[in-house]
Amino acid sequence: MAVLENTSTMVINNLGHGNGDDTTTLNGVPVALSGRFVCSLESLPLKNQDRYELIRSIGFGGMKCVLLVHDHDTGREIAMALMPDFKERPQADHEQFIREARITAYLNHPNIVAVHDIGLDCNGAPFYTMAYLRGLPLTTVLKRIRENRPFESSYYTLDRRLRIFQRVCNAVNYAHSLNICHLDIKPDNIMIGEFGEVRLFDWGLACETDTRGKALLKGSKLKGSPGYMAPEQITVNPDAPPVSKSSDIFALGALLYVMLGFVPPFSGKDNEEVLLKTMTEDPPRLASVAPGQCYIPAELEAVCRKAMAKDPAERYGSVSELRAAVLSFQSRSFQHSMDIRRRRYMWSSIILFLFILAALLLSFWKYF
Repeated sequence: MAVLENTSTMVINNLGHGNGDDTTTLNGVPVALSGRFVCSLESLPLKNQDRYELIRSIGFGGMKCVLLVHDHDTGREIAMALMPDFKERPQADHEQFIREARITAYLNHPNIVAVHDIGLDCNGAPFYTMAYLRGLPLTTVLKRIRENRPFESSYYTLDRRLRIFQRVCNAVNYAHSLNICHLDIKPDNIMIGEFGEVRLFDWGLACETDTRGKALLKGSKLKGSPGYMAPEQITVNPDAPPVSKSSDIFALGALLYVMLGFVPPFSGKDNEEVLLKTMTEDPPRLASVAPGQCYIPAELEAVCRKAMAKDPAERYGSVSELRAAVLSFQSRSFQHSMDIRRRRYMWSSIILFLFILAALLLSFWKYF
């Protein structure tokens, strides 16, 4: 257990996305596994594994491995998430795995990865299949821009990055409309497809909210990502604001910050320092930490800071409001660029007219 204490009193237990040493509890209080999405292994159907043919492993993270498989029924390549060591894991892990699959399946949105099937394989291991998206995590894209790679630096303009952000907002806003919080929004959990697709995935920490937007946090474990967790996800102060939909708004503000400046809003030598800064400091001004070639509009930096306010009451009231603030900037920026183009066209037309007029006058002068 890693313990960090200051005037706000924080307790963070093994932050991460894994098992055993990689498990995090929030304030020593487990997070509710909603009855709507939780079921036991025994209730899942045993599926015929002849339908799926292994192609290769994609990766391993948390309690699951992800495989690329060929679905013989549909004739397409899909991703399969599997819990290979399910026999060594407690029932709570089984329920969390199934819960993630069912919540993701419940969220039917173009910017959320689609789940196709849930069940048990021939060994009794739980699995679910989902759409396979060829592309790169947003983390990799932003790293390449920061390194000034030619393609990424020219292709992912500010406007294109803001469009990606808008699509992530759309996904979160949709989930909030169904009273579900993501609680782990970060570049690692956003995939950018080869043809412009944007998908928000990894709903393993998601939880339901009540009608006021307050997260229902009892009964399981809450994990998180330092640097993107809201202060209320860290503090143990009973008088502190509850974790809520506003916690996702904080994470979206942090996401926008890193998409503008290519550096996270809070950094430190370890997780405890990052969490301490999250609780006690404001993010550095982007101009002081971003690469020299970055264009940082002051209006967008102000949007980041409002979204990442320590007090949830000072943040945007909804994801829609945050999205509207960014869209407002984009609209004015577009209008400004159109005005510039119109002025350039007007002056080009005037210069062309004067040139033609001068040529005609010169011709007449020579003739007479």
